[in-house]
Amino acid sequence: MGYRENWGGTRSNLWNASNPLVMLIIIHAMFFILLQFIKSLYTFSSIQDAEFYKNIYHLFLLSGDPGKLISRPWTLITMQFSEVKLIIVIGNLIWIWTFGQLVQDLLGNQRLFPIYLYSAFASGIFFMLTLNLIKGEQAEIMFYSAIAPGILGLAVAATMVSPQYRFFPMIGGGIPLWVISCIYLLLDIASISSNIFLLIPHAIGAITGFFFVWMLRKGNDIGEWMNVLSGYVRSWSTPIKKNTAASKTSSFYDQGKRSAFTKKSNITQARVDAILDKINQRGYENLTEEEKKILKQASNVDL
Repeated sequence: MGYRENWGGTRSNLWNASNPLVMLIIIHAMFFILLQFIKSLYTFSSIQDAEFYKNIYHLFLLSGDPGKLISRPWTLITMQFSEVKLIIVIGNLIWIWTFGQLVQDLLGNQRLFPIYLYSAFASGIFFMLTLNLIKGEQAEIMFYSAIAPGILGLAVAATMVSPQYRFFPMIGGGIPLWVISCIYLLLDIASISSNIFLLIPHAIGAITGFFFVWMLRKGNDIGEWMNVLSGYVRSWSTPIKKNTAASKTSSFYDQGKRSAFTKKSNITQARVDAILDKINQRGYENLTEEEKKILKQASNVDL
């Protein structure tokens, strides 16, 4: 489908996976399971659901009260993954997979989390500002989940790069990506139609996805620091390999002074960058077969 850059090594643990999309889905599933487990404890204890939402669930969501944000700063992150209704979780995961897969193929694996997190974060900040301007003192009783704005950011980012990408191409030529994005946008608007003040925060999530790709085209990767930080954290849990070669290797074999044969790629970084620029400007589907082959080979070698 496109050029994908590996984001991590070959180890298969959760925090060093080569597919951040799988990590994102696992995190969503973990939050859902945790919240459902706690909710079931309340149910078995014959405690009303309202108490669960008040004492537990709201600890994971962003409060409209700025004072609560100061005492619960973690909600800027947990609000992006917290949902307790199964049908909504399933729908969210389907959309995350749909747009996330395209973002990884068209922009690279390392851009998935920054776009999702930035879009949800910006949406949450504007939710708090909008709510306090409109609702005033009532803002402290309202809470916010920023999953949908994060998905909107992914949808807009993927659509900007390749709006004519086709789903189900065997059926009447396929459905363009921009149509799928519009469908999700309409579904999202319908879901928040009873709370008009949510339109601005959700719109900010979409605009953030647009802004991320716009900056990327200008040569500014505003999500790079996240990947650097992630790599630094992962390095803490990655043990340093010790040299376990048997001593007889150096004792009984003549190693000589010649260096071992090193395979060199004939694909240059400049060539790959030029193709990626072409994707950003015209979309992946406009690449020639030769260019697609070069990207496929580049994903398997170190330049």
